[in-house]
Amino acid sequence: MINEQFSHIFKRRSFILGLGKSVLLTGLLGRLIHLQIFNRDYYRTLADRNRIQIRFIAPPRGQIIDNAGKVLAINQSIYRCLITPESQINIESEANILQSLLSLSDKQTKELKEQLMQQSKIATIVKENLTWEEMAALQLKFPDLPGLLIEKSQVRQYIYPDILCHAIGYVAQASQKDLDEYNMEPVPGLRIGKNGLEKTFQNILNGKPGMQRVEVNAKRRIVRIIDHTAPKVGQDLRTTLNLELQEKIIKILEPHRSASIVVMDINTGAVRAMISKPGYDSNLFVKGIQKDDWKNLLNHEDKPLINKTLAGQYAPGSAFKMMVALTALSEGAVDQDIKVHCPGHYNLGAHRFHCWTWKTGGHGTVNLERAIAESCDVYFYHLALKVGALKMVEMAARFQLGQLTGIELSGEKKGLIPNLEWARFRKGFFRQKGQALNISIGQGVILSTPLQMARMIAMLVNGGKIITPHLVNKDISKPEQFVEGIDPCWLEWIQQAMNKCVNDPKGTASRANPHLNDWSFGGKSGSAQVCRITMQQREDGTYKDLPYHLKDHAIFVGYAPVEKPQHAVCVVIEHGMSGGGVAGPVAGQILQAARHLYV
Repeated sequence: MINEQFSHIFKRRSFILGLGKSVLLTGLLGRLIHLQIFNRDYYRTLADRNRIQIRFIAPPRGQIIDNAGKVLAINQSIYRCLITPESQINIESEANILQSLLSLSDKQTKELKEQLMQQSKIATIVKENLTWEEMAALQLKFPDLPGLLIEKSQVRQYIYPDILCHAIGYVAQASQKDLDEYNMEPVPGLRIGKNGLEKTFQNILNGKPGMQRVEVNAKRRIVRIIDHTAPKVGQDLRTTLNLELQEKIIKILEPHRSASIVVMDINTGAVRAMISKPGYDSNLFVKGIQKDDWKNLLNHEDKPLINKTLAGQYAPGSAFKMMVALTALSEGAVDQDIKVHCPGHYNLGAHRFHCWTWKTGGHGTVNLERAIAESCDVYFYHLALKVGALKMVEMAARFQLGQLTGIELSGEKKGLIPNLEWARFRKGFFRQKGQALNISIGQGVILSTPLQMARMIAMLVNGGKIITPHLVNKDISKPEQFVEGIDPCWLEWIQQAMNKCVNDPKGTASRANPHLNDWSFGGKSGSAQVCRITMQQREDGTYKDLPYHLKDHAIFVGYAPVEKPQHAVCVVIEHGMSGGGVAGPVAGQILQAARHLYV
């Protein structure tokens, strides 16, 4: 009886235990089925995320070349080391090891630690342009550096950085704002055009990133490459610039501290040379400019970061007199034969306006041609009072002064050519005779850029055809447009006068005359005041001894050759004092250097 009772209890307990085991096994089996069958795609994805990484590869940028096919900006092959994302590393320990192996500064090491702590989705670049010694040292320490990767890459290199920095610009590390603007994936080492043509043609030059799917082990080392899509190289960009001419101009400018030069084809507007001195080493920005270098550039007295050819705003001085002459001709206020007597000054009420020949008794009696060639201020004072300030600035606007040129560079300034809208807030401006006299000699409120002045002189000698300055040739042909209401004879008279300005012994730029039998150039000199000169300073000559930054700017606008103009030039030598004696000879040498482009 007892045995039967014990057997019954044993069977019941065995049944319960077996049932429990069955339930557990069923639950385990169900869970396995759920994980491996129903959720297999989800967990395979999780496993792949641990095992497989997607790496984007920065595309090589297209080359930038000059109009003769010479390469100006290329890509340089380098080796660099990175730490892959999501690496399980001891940040403090690994950063300290890398500091020792790669001679990183304390500041660089601190920045590296901060980047690693952010756990970016892209690889963190530790150092670029590794030496063979550094790569060997890293290879020896690889077991202690999980997630470290050494790879071959390419970075931008500017072959002539100081010569072409303002026109070509530079690239630098892409920021999040850049990635959003260009709708780009975050790519290790990706550089974006930040200035110049590099910025304007970023989408063309950049190409398309490549991609790799790689398998990694537990230490985030690459085991194998699963698949690979090569990056697409960016398109090359051919410019209108001529490297040979740029190099020659730099040599010509050696004696001068700060200057701006534009050389332009008068018929097409193609810019053959664009130089703003001083320049800077654009390669500094590619590597990541150091704080001290940035401060030096930013605080430099001569503003090397500014492209003065399109952002430097200067009073045009006597280079503006051609606009005054055209205004008077179009209003019927003067012709070739009307003469004015110049005693060296002009009295307006109690104020005396001087001609630059005031000490020698003036120019005497001059006509339009002599007034331009010898830059007689008094002659243009008379014209100004006949036509008024408004008419003069309207003519200047017709020749595109005070307007953006549309060149393919950012940072261009308009300058200032007053108009009725501007004068609304300065009541009576255009009725003030003193303002008219100042404007007639290119002083007062008017401002223009060297690029605008180069276009103005080009339009004066190309028959009044409106041109758009450009650095990259355009495929779209537009119908020619001309300045309205300009008689070709007037342009011929003004061109003859500019010819005499250089090639006549009495011309203000006669010192620039190269006296060649087969070639000559014409133009107009000017000086732009940067501060008011007192009567006392004029009389005792002390205005010549002013501090450098208070001396007049020397300006010259010209063209060559005289017989069949091909190129226009604008030269601004900051604080150079004499347009005819300083800027004129520079312009002559530059135009001679440009002869190889059309001879």
